[in-house]
Amino acid sequence: MMLTLRTNIGLTQAGLAEQIGVSRRAVAEWEGGSNYPKVERLKQLIALGVLQQVFPAGREVEEIRALWFVAGACVPSC
Repeated sequence: MMLTLRTNIGLTQAGLAEQIGVSRRAVAEWEGGSNYPKVERLKQLIALGVLQQVFPAGREVEEIRALWFVAGACVPSC
């Protein structure tokens, strides 16, 4: 899911890492499932996705919730 989000945003691992202030290795670990972003980084990823309109229209909330779930973060109630 992280790989799909990154590629839909149109960034390389290094590009995404630079955008949100982490190492390329961190992005690779997220995509490989060996590690997950902290809440602040996940918020930045979601914001980038929203800004680039990569979530399917009308399904943004569901897609974002799924991303939170996969990353092991607490889904805020809305």
